[in-house]
Amino acid sequence: MKILSQKKAEGTYISTVVFVLIAVIFIGLVINLFAIINAKSQMDAAADQLTRQIQLAGEVSSDTDRLFSDITGHISAAENIRYTVSTHYLTGKKIQLATPFSVTVTGTAYLGGFGEFNIFPINLVSYGAGVSEEYWK
Repeated sequence: MKILSQKKAEGTYISTVVFVLIAVIFIGLVINLFAIINAKSQMDAAADQLTRQIQLAGEVSSDTDRLFSDITGHISAAENIRYTVSTHYLTGKKIQLATPFSVTVTGTAYLGGFGEFNIFPINLVSYGAGVSEEYWK
């Protein structure tokens, strides 16, 4: 009876379990946040590479689509990644020499911790701008 009536360490065990649970959730959120930051960095690089490819080619073509697919194919922390090009086209998708254009790469990432909780959607947007280096007759 004497042993059962003692309550020395019960609060310590409960507080330790709660502390560990909170620490694990926090670590999961931090790891998820770093994955989102990495995805944003990769999208910035994709916008820059698309901008350079369009500058050199002077047009938006299937090569641009293929390059975009290759660059963004391994970004796992973001979903629905797509790009748009804003400019004044000469004919079709050709951009005349010295015509400015901008590339926008957009995607959605989710901050949620462990698993597929997807609690907070975060829209990621990356920009690139350039001038066409191709002369079209």
